[in-house]
Amino acid sequence: MPIVQSFGALQAMTSPPLWTGGSSPSLNLYGLNQAYADIYRTQPNVRICVDFLARNIGELTPQVFRRVSDTDRVRLVDHDLARWLGKPNPATRQYRLMENLVGDMGVYFNGYWLKVRYTGGDGRDAIGLVRIPGDQMSVEGGLLPEKFCWSSNGRDRDFPLSEIVHFDGYNPTNPLMGLSPLETLRRILAEEASASENRESYWRNASRHEGIIERPKDAPKWTPTQKASWREQWQERFAGPGNAGLVPVLEDGMQFKSASFSAKDSEYTLGGKLRREVCAAMYHIPLPLVGILEHATFSNVKEQHKHLYQDCLGPWLKMLKQEIEGQLLVECEDQQDVYVEFNIDAKLAGTPEERASSLQMAVGRPWRTVNEARALENLPRIDDPELDTVAPQQGGPAAAATPPAADAAARPSRTADDDPAEDA
Repeated sequence: MPIVQSFGALQAMTSPPLWTGGSSPSLNLYGLNQAYADIYRTQPNVRICVDFLARNIGELTPQVFRRVSDTDRVRLVDHDLARWLGKPNPATRQYRLMENLVGDMGVYFNGYWLKVRYTGGDGRDAIGLVRIPGDQMSVEGGLLPEKFCWSSNGRDRDFPLSEIVHFDGYNPTNPLMGLSPLETLRRILAEEASASENRESYWRNASRHEGIIERPKDAPKWTPTQKASWREQWQERFAGPGNAGLVPVLEDGMQFKSASFSAKDSEYTLGGKLRREVCAAMYHIPLPLVGILEHATFSNVKEQHKHLYQDCLGPWLKMLKQEIEGQLLVECEDQQDVYVEFNIDAKLAGTPEERASSLQMAVGRPWRTVNEARALENLPRIDDPELDTVAPQQGGPAAAATPPAADAAARPSRTADDDPAEDA
């Protein structure tokens, strides 16, 4: 079985280029997957949802940690897995690798990385990661996969399981490859395509209502040639965006009767909103985050944002974490208590005011120095040792809330006639 030993060897394998501006060479073999790509290309509601997921997950950094104990861990910045994910290949950065992967998962419910084995500048064996488009890959086997087949430029190349990182979803009829969500959305997306085509035709014809022109019943009968000639003259004179606004003058006795529905009557707007809602629901995305704001308020949008990273993206991140550990971490020499985690704390931290208040409540005292605060405001530091030390809080929260001067003013003053024994 062929194993790619360098990026140069990979380039030679894909020569001529995989994409030359024409139709995909895998169209005949993988027509269904190509249809999913066309749906993504032409359906705005699908692209909105898929891009939303891809961009938000691509922004999260997969970090590598070692578990020291149940309550302690250390981040491994120089671990092999961290380096492979951080610099996948010379033409791809970490964000783009993850964005492309989730995009493929959203369209095909399958994603593929090809492992490119090479020797790094430090002399250590390394693995590069290159995305293979989902419409060019297939999995062969029975209940478990046996090999991968990559079809490009009319040629098939087989890869063993060890050379491909495969991410897939659930499919009730095929245990080897996921079933695209677009297959389930096919009928409602066909409705969307028909509605868009109808509206395009409507505007192309000068947004003029469809209708019927009636002639008087006692008018001379037209021959088929006369009917065709009159129709052509009407279309040439009044149809098309360049003729918008012209007022036709009908012959004596003729009447125009509308035979079309308005956008309101046909529920075009409501239907478009419903189709976007269904697409968002298919990808488990909160509706306000894809532009459906009818019932959105500041408070519920804020809660929906938390829901996004906890309930919507949570299962995605769990799947990605386990597949990376199961298919990439096993290639590393150092695997002892090592695991991958996507850092979402920054996304759930809230506003700076909320985060500062939460941290101060957790530690029970100030937690930044004066010079650190000045740096945040782009002010120069002051060379005073005391300003580089976190000041202890005096007397607890209640004492901190009452200035000393006000506290002194609130106490009654003692006079010479006061008897100290009374205080005792």
